[in-house]
Amino acid sequence: MLEIYEQIFANSDHRRLARWLRLRLRLRLRLRLGLFMLAYFLLAVGAMRLSIVEADMVAPWLAGPMAIGALVRLHPRDWGVPMVGIALADLMAQYLCHPPHDVLRYTFVNAIEILVGVFWLRWQFKGVLITSTISAFLSILLIGTFLIPLISSLMLASTGVRDGSGFFRIWWIHYLSGFLGMLVMLPVALKSSIDRWRALLSSNILNGFNAVLLLTVAVNAGIVCFFPDEVTWSIAMLLLGALLFDFFRSTLLNAVSVSSLAILVHFCQQDGTAHIDMFHYVTIVLTVLPALLLAMALHDFRREQSRLQQSEQRWKSALEGSGQGVWEIDLVHGQISASLEAHRLIGEEMGTSCSMVLWREKTHPDDVARVEQAFDAHIAGKTPLYVAEYRVRQRDGSYRWYQSRGKVMQFDELNRPLQMVGTLIDIHAARQVELEREQLARDLQEEKERLQVTLHSIGDGVIATDMAGKVVFMNPVAEEITGLNFSQARQCPLQEVFHLHGPDMAPQTLELVNTCLLRNEVCMSGDDAVLINKGQVPREINATVAPVRAAGGAPMGVIVVFQDLSRARELQRRLNFTDSHDALTGLYNRRRFEQAVDEVIDQKGVEPAILAILNLDHFRVINDSAGHLAGDALLIEIARLIEQYLGDRDVLARLGGDEFALLLHGRDIEASAAWVETVIEAISALRFSWEGRVHEVSVSAGLIPVDHQAESFGTLLSRVNVACYTSRQYGRNRATIYHPGQEDIEQYHRDIFMAAGLREAIENDRFVLFCQRIAPLQGEGNDYLEILVRMLGREGEIVAPGAFIPVAERYGIMAGVDRWVIERVLVHDGERMEQVLDGRSLSINLSANSLNDATFLPWLQEILSVSPLPPQALIFEITETALMNHLTLAVEVIAELRSAGCRIALDDFGSGLSSFGYLRNFVVDIIKIDGGFIRHVSDNAVDQVIVDAINQIAQRLGALTVAEFIEDSASVERLVKMGVNYGQGYYLHRPMPLEKLWLE
Repeated sequence: MLEIYEQIFANSDHRRLARWLRLRLRLRLRLRLGLFMLAYFLLAVGAMRLSIVEADMVAPWLAGPMAIGALVRLHPRDWGVPMVGIALADLMAQYLCHPPHDVLRYTFVNAIEILVGVFWLRWQFKGVLITSTISAFLSILLIGTFLIPLISSLMLASTGVRDGSGFFRIWWIHYLSGFLGMLVMLPVALKSSIDRWRALLSSNILNGFNAVLLLTVAVNAGIVCFFPDEVTWSIAMLLLGALLFDFFRSTLLNAVSVSSLAILVHFCQQDGTAHIDMFHYVTIVLTVLPALLLAMALHDFRREQSRLQQSEQRWKSALEGSGQGVWEIDLVHGQISASLEAHRLIGEEMGTSCSMVLWREKTHPDDVARVEQAFDAHIAGKTPLYVAEYRVRQRDGSYRWYQSRGKVMQFDELNRPLQMVGTLIDIHAARQVELEREQLARDLQEEKERLQVTLHSIGDGVIATDMAGKVVFMNPVAEEITGLNFSQARQCPLQEVFHLHGPDMAPQTLELVNTCLLRNEVCMSGDDAVLINKGQVPREINATVAPVRAAGGAPMGVIVVFQDLSRARELQRRLNFTDSHDALTGLYNRRRFEQAVDEVIDQKGVEPAILAILNLDHFRVINDSAGHLAGDALLIEIARLIEQYLGDRDVLARLGGDEFALLLHGRDIEASAAWVETVIEAISALRFSWEGRVHEVSVSAGLIPVDHQAESFGTLLSRVNVACYTSRQYGRNRATIYHPGQEDIEQYHRDIFMAAGLREAIENDRFVLFCQRIAPLQGEGNDYLEILVRMLGREGEIVAPGAFIPVAERYGIMAGVDRWVIERVLVHDGERMEQVLDGRSLSINLSANSLNDATFLPWLQEILSVSPLPPQALIFEITETALMNHLTLAVEVIAELRSAGCRIALDDFGSGLSSFGYLRNFVVDIIKIDGGFIRHVSDNAVDQVIVDAINQIAQRLGALTVAEFIEDSASVERLVKMGVNYGQGYYLHRPMPLEKLWLE
């Protein structure tokens, strides 16, 4: 230990601490050595003082076994100091109790006895003391109690025949003392440890062990003084101790019993009150032997029981850790007990009792017979294991799939099963997958039959070969893609017809076919496979090669199925571009720009950048006065102008509307502000001309650093908009740097002011209803009207919906607006509306706030019941965004309204990435295609493809389609060709007050 401290602190500055630790360790070791020497001295003096040689009454020699038990734990190189201490303690004890000329003789013999005992124990057990088995312990007792005392007693007898005492008597006295000492003390010494003594000494003084200890001493006193023939009393106490306590306490009880007996015999012999002779004394002492054996047997039993319990616990923990519950069935009484994991799997609380009858009731009726058949077969010995898969009813009434595996583990004397143990596994997910796979297999089989019939009409190319790799079949699509007809390709090697290449233009046909045949499985080409046809035109394809096997399983060729993905992948590339770029300007869109900013934020200031926002002032005026085409042209021109000033690593994006965003690299905030001022000057110098009219343009800008303090894109954007708003407030055509402490003044004041105005408008009926005609594009069917709402400001001005609807939705006021519109149209003006509609339908918008209001649907049903308008004349529009955020409630509302006779329109369809997925959840009557796809449908191929796809899907679902935001005749012509049913927009009909409709 000292060497370890030396190594730890050898290269440390804490040498003072090292010296203190070494001193403390030395003091502790010396203290322990001193206590050990004191114990040895006291035990030696006690044994010699208590022995009555004249009566052949000898006390057990306890000092030697104690020393053997201590030294055997040490390495031989560490025996020097303890042996010196033992010798000194022995010398002092012998000096006090024997004549001077016998001191060295006794000390020498005792030292030899100790060394012989220690050497033998280490040699016999290879340096590892094994006292945990009966055989090992008996071996130790045999050698320790017979051989070691025999050696020492012979040495003492052979050197001590001087005073007239016979050799045998000297040998017998010392052998008996050593034998008794080894018998009672060696087990204690071998089982002793600091922890055991600490636990013993720290326990309550009134505990059971101390009580048995005192009772044993009292019994011994009674035997010595009054009942020398009642030896069974003593052995009964020791056996009781063996039964009640662990092995260490049992051996300690034996040692105390023998020691007390020696003390009692000594003092009773002294005063003549003893009624015990040598024979009874030795007999009583030997009662410790059966007690020791019993204690050892119980120790083995308890240890084995503990091992079995630990093994069982590990087994259960391992099973439950892997998601398996453990159950046991008492086959006699029909009771089932289960582990915590098993209760958790079936959704029951721990402690819930269960019988086989109750379990049968919880099992699905369709599974009961199968489960009982498997159970009975195993009970009857027909199967080695009980295995069953079945469904169990849950608390909510649903059923889940489980698998039970078990085995009978206990039988009675007539070989009748008594107990069955097994495991429970939740296989619900796997079972569902299996059922889906089975259904898929059936579908594939049906599909295969259909494919065999329609092989020549499918859109995939199909080529079949024989085992030699020669072409034996081609369908028309394969002929078109490869540029070869079947008559030219017949019996030609596949690689001469089907020129498949990888991205490096290396041929892949033979490699793909050989892999397929070698593995005997379907193989697919890579996503970047290219087919070079006869005309050397590359086609991007996806090819699958499958082996064809005869009835016996022998291969007979391959089938190559391939698709021409050239157009689809080109469209995908364009869609990917559209997904990350603004359709009007070609700049990054908000989503892609946010990714760029997030990348800088994730660098935690390693390479900071500057975020700048540019807002065009009065852009809405240009849009409203000159039209959306003019506004679009202005945005494109400004985008091209800003691009001229960009650095190599700068990023420009259009976030929407009139808002541009910049991510500037390689400049600090001041330099970036100067750069933005330069761009603002260039934009303000621009004179935008449209249809002979010149429009001036001004810009307000804000800047904010994107550094290690940046939290998120949303936070940065809200803060830089504050700076942008500040620029607008202080004269426009300027850039403002955001500083911490500025508040979102614009949004806060706008929203609060607008929200207050909305509540007043609802209370004071400050809303005006407009309507817009939705016209048929195919020359058939009636047009219908959409109800629009405008708010009147405090001064009587009309507030556009774009200004108040977002605030109303954000502050939960939009549901009140919806109710005001519905009650005004259907009840208050219901009779006039019925007169002017004249067979036409009326469309009313529902907001997300209404869908999320549990009281809205009952209220609307009551309104419909009292309205003069029939439900068949009403169409309720729900935006795709509202549907996406409140899908469950929306499904319920749609179902109730359609059951009442109303129709449902899905507004702004296509704005979400998963629009088509929502059509599977409910039925709608009208799909209004998002205006973002309509504005440029006349000249944008991507928009055309998307609109055409939406229209075709809607037609197949039996829904009508409406194109929103139609602004020119070219768009109308294109939509008519596509087959879109209705159109809506300024080009067809501008919104007008509802009052004008009543005057027509």
